[in-house]
Amino acid sequence: MPGSNSNPDSIWLYNPSLALSIVFAVVYTVPLVWQSYLTIFKYRAYYFSVVIVGAAFEVGGYVSRAVSIKKQESIPPYAVSSSLIVLAPLFIAAGNYLLLTRLCTRVLPSSITHIYHLPLRNLTKIFVTSDIFTFLVQVSGSGIAASNNWEGDLVKIGEDVLIAGLAVQVFSLIVFLTVLSQFQRLAGKGQKECAGREWRVVVRAVWISCLLILVRSIYRLIEFALGIFGYPFTHEWMFYVFESVPMVPAIVVFCVWHPAAYFGGRERGAGKSASDDVPLEGVV
Repeated sequence: MPGSNSNPDSIWLYNPSLALSIVFAVVYTVPLVWQSYLTIFKYRAYYFSVVIVGAAFEVGGYVSRAVSIKKQESIPPYAVSSSLIVLAPLFIAAGNYLLLTRLCTRVLPSSITHIYHLPLRNLTKIFVTSDIFTFLVQVSGSGIAASNNWEGDLVKIGEDVLIAGLAVQVFSLIVFLTVLSQFQRLAGKGQKECAGREWRVVVRAVWISCLLILVRSIYRLIEFALGIFGYPFTHEWMFYVFESVPMVPAIVVFCVWHPAAYFGGRERGAGKSASDDVPLEGVV
């Protein structure tokens, strides 16, 4: 995977691996199917469908990447692949954000109504709104960069917009994890009698997923900041180590510990359901 391409007409800045793109397309298909079964059929936790969308974006991204590697002179499959893979983590992050208010209202005593002056009932809305804004910014950046076949001055403008979107994403994740940490501290001091202990497994899954997304987002921020001729853009190993690998467990963790096993599905976490009593340790 050297920092140059043997094909002079290729839009790739290195010799990309077709085998790895196929491997990761298959790898991401596993949690996509698994998460779809758990969310839609087993728990009917439709609020968590955003994670399925994120996993589908990953699969589509690596399939498009494989097509692009076979057609290295063609820009459309490259643009589709880049866009899907860049945007997929936003949906996984949204899945994490959707759990925060549910955790707070299910676990914390009724006397606690705010964390860092933020109303508990609005925490999910705040972070999901930030995620939607980040999504729109990054979509705009991708669209601007691709509007002239990834050539000319618009590429730089599009990259700058993408960098702004990624910076907002990193900031949002850090703030979210700060709030999550404070939730844990408050829950450690006292919780509702009906809260049980399984919520700790949900929090564990959220921490794992968010930290992996954060690592990936910081990598992407550095990658775009250094430009298309920077080291990350011209060396494929960095893409697979910091993009492809982290996002697999960021999704799989919610297959192993699905939040609907604690919150329930049909009532969207608003009431007790049969699935609330399902133990979360190694849920499948």
